[in-house]
Amino acid sequence: MNRVKNPVVHHAPRKVPQAALLVAAATLTASALVPTQAAAEWPDRPMRLILPAAPGGSSDPTARLLAEELSKRLGQPVAVFNRPGAGGNVGMAEAARAEADGNTIVLSWTGPLATNMALYKSPGFDSQKDFAPIAKVGCVPNIIAVNKDLPVKDLKDYIELAKSRPKGLTYGSTGTGSSWHIAGAMIQEESGAKLVHVPYTSPGVAVTDLMSGQLDSMMPLVVMMVPYVNDGRAKGLAVMSKTRSPVLPQVPSTAELGMPEMLSDTCFALLTNAGVKPEIVAKLNQATNQVLQDPKVKERLEASGITVEGGTPEALRDYIANEVKRQAEIVKAINAKAD
Repeated sequence: MNRVKNPVVHHAPRKVPQAALLVAAATLTASALVPTQAAAEWPDRPMRLILPAAPGGSSDPTARLLAEELSKRLGQPVAVFNRPGAGGNVGMAEAARAEADGNTIVLSWTGPLATNMALYKSPGFDSQKDFAPIAKVGCVPNIIAVNKDLPVKDLKDYIELAKSRPKGLTYGSTGTGSSWHIAGAMIQEESGAKLVHVPYTSPGVAVTDLMSGQLDSMMPLVVMMVPYVNDGRAKGLAVMSKTRSPVLPQVPSTAELGMPEMLSDTCFALLTNAGVKPEIVAKLNQATNQVLQDPKVKERLEASGITVEGGTPEALRDYIANEVKRQAEIVKAINAKAD
C-alpha cells in the first residue's frame, strides 16, 4: 500500500496591516529624535557650578559672574557651590561623582587640572578621564616681583644677582606645588638662577615680607601685585607669558625679553562630567562662548587679570593633556609632593 507523503503546503505571505507599519515607523522616528529632543529641552531644572575653592578667594568672583551670565543664556538658575580643600581636589572629586546629565559643571584651573595629577598620589579623580571639557575661560600669568630696594632693574639683573650670591635669592609662595612655587622652580630650570623657596600659609604675610625686605621676591598671579607695582612699593620685572598683561601693561613679558619658554600662568576652564551627551556639551560650549564674547563680561574678567580665550571642547582637551605632561615634568624636577 502506497503511503501518501505529507503534502507541502504553501501559505500566502501574511499582509501586515498598514496601521501597524505606520506605528512601527513612528516608533523608529521617535527613537531617533530622542537625543535631539533631550538636548532641546535641556536644561529643565536648576544647575550647579562647583568651585573647588573657598568663598571670597580670587576665583570666586569669576565663578559667580559666569554662573549669572550662563543662567541668562540657558534659562535656568546656576548656583555656585564652593568646595575647597586639598588644593582643589575635594571639589573636583565631588564634581566627578555627579550625575552625568550636564546639570553640574565645574570651574577649575591649572592646579587641579594638571599640577595635582603629579603632585598628589591619590587626588580622587582623573582630570582627563572623569570630565568632559566645555571651554577654556582664560589665563592669568604669574609676575616676577621683587622688593623695591633689591639692586636690580630688570629680569636679566635678577637672574645674574641670584647666580652671584652664595645663598641665592629668596622667593615666597603659598605652599608646595602652588603656582607661585611652580613659577619660581621654572625660573631656576630655565635660567640657572639660584633661588630659595620660602612657603607661606598666607599670601598676605608673604606680601608684607616682600614690602619689608624680609623676602627678596615672589611670583604671584599678576593681579595681586597691581597696586604695589603701580605705587612703587614693589618692582615688577616680567609677567611670565607670551604677551603683556592688560592690568600691568608697563611690565614686559618673558617672551619679549627673549625667554619664550619661561611661561607660568593659571588658566581657568569649565568642564562637566564624562558621559554627558555630546549635544548637551555643545550647548554648554555655545553658551560659554557667548558669555565670554560679551563686551561687559570680557571687561570685568580682564580687570581681574584674566586674558579671555574661549574656544572648543577639543582645544581645552588638548590644553589639559599638554599641561598634565608639562606640570608632571616640573613637579618631578623639583621633587615636590603634597601627600
